[in-house]
This record gives sequence, C-alpha cells and structure tokens, in this order.
Amino acid sequence: MPRLEDKSDIRAALRRDPVWGVYALSDLDPTLFGRTKWFTPDLTLVLDLYDTTILFATGPGGVREALDYVTWPVHLQVQADVLAEVARYATITTTKLMWRMGWRGTEPGAVAPAARRLGGSDVPALKALYADGDTSGEAPDFFFPSMVTDGVFFGIDEGSALAAAAGTHILARAEDAAAIGNVYTRRDRRGRGLGTAVTAAVLNELSGIGTIGLNVRADNDAAIRMYEGLGFVKHCQFTEALATGWRTDA
Repeated sequence: MPRLEDKSDIRAALRRDPVWGVYALSDLDPTLFGRTKWFTPDLTLVLDLYDTTILFATGPGGVREALDYVTWPVHLQVQADVLAEVARYATITTTKLMWRMGWRGTEPGAVAPAARRLGGSDVPALKALYADGDTSGEAPDFFFPSMVTDGVFFGIDEGSALAAAAGTHILARAEDAAAIGNVYTRRDRRGRGLGTAVTAAVLNELSGIGTIGLNVRADNDAAIRMYEGLGFVKHCQFTEALATGWRTDA
C-alpha cells in the first residue's frame, strides 16, 4: 500500500471528518510534518513525538504497513475497526474507552475574572496541580511544558497555587484546528464551576477556529456534562490503548 506525502491530499482526507482528524491536522504544521508518516488506502498516521510513537487511523486499510514503521510501545487513538486490525498483529494493553467531542457552540460565555492566561513560568504550578490527581488516576496523562508556550492555557489561583487549569493539547491556526486538554480542578475545589470557567476562557481565546475538539473518558459523566454545557457534542467513541509489540502467536 502506498505512502502518502502530499499535504494537500492528506489535508483533504482529514477534512472529510475534521473533528475525528483534529489532532492529525495539527501534524501538517511544518514543525511536525517531518516526524510523520502517512499510509493509505485509509489514512493511517505514524507520529514520532515526545519520545512516543502515536498511531491514528481513519480506517483499517494501511494499518499493517504502518506498523512496520513504529517504535514500540505505540500509543493508539483508534476506533473499533482499527483496534481490531492492530490486535491481529500486536499485543494491546491498557485500553480506555473515550469520546471525541466537537464544539458546536457559538459563544462560550463570560469568562470568570479570576481566570488568567498562563505562560512558561507557570509550568511548575501546573505540574503541582496535575500531581493532585496522581493517587486517584485522574491526572492528565499527556502534558508537556511546550504545550503552554505553544498553545493557550488559563488557570485560577488560590493563594500561591493553582486550583484549576485548562489548555490546548494542540493549536494549529494555519489548519483551523485546535484540541482542548489538560483540564483539571483540584479535588478539594470541585463543584464550584472552576473547570467550566477555565475551559470557557480557553474557548474564548480560540475564537474563530473552525474545528475544536477534545477527548474525554467515556465514564467521566461529570466532565461530559460540563463540556456539553459549553457547547461540545459527542462525535464518536474511540479507544486509547498501548500496543507493546508484535504478537508471538500471530
């Protein structure tokens, strides 16, 4: 199956379902495109980033060839048909059922005055906030300091610490795409609307971007309700999983 290298062809394929393809659209940025490999007939992406190989696909066609170009372990973001195809060849562990949601709102609403834009100097405070969720398994599992300087983050302070924060996993204005992530409220400050406030602040900053998506665990009813209240709708279910190597019995 052929490799695909023309950005316009890749972009056209992703734009058939831009909410599902929102993360992959950001990888067309010149700073990232050189770290990608794309396969057809269904579009399959292998991305080497942050010392992790990520595999995303729009369908099962092209998956088998793509697996020849990965470095194990591989982080999967795939729907059921692709997960089944990967499972034919690789050992899969730590699966999480997720929703991809897309923003269909018009205005995210008023931003709480306490929400402030965060920058690189706030990374230690963000890490301390997210560490609050380590013992409960709720800490964001995909945060890197460069996301703060390259994207949009807002937080709410209480004293010298952050009580809540939200940001972007990816921001690709040239591709008219962004994904919200790393939304977290400290466990002893929940139920006060802080998560809604910081997420709304991020949405306001992303005004004008055509495709805004996010990932949320399928069993996180409280977060889903919050996102729906801000204008997000459920788009599709998918699985986040780890593929650890070739199956020995395949």
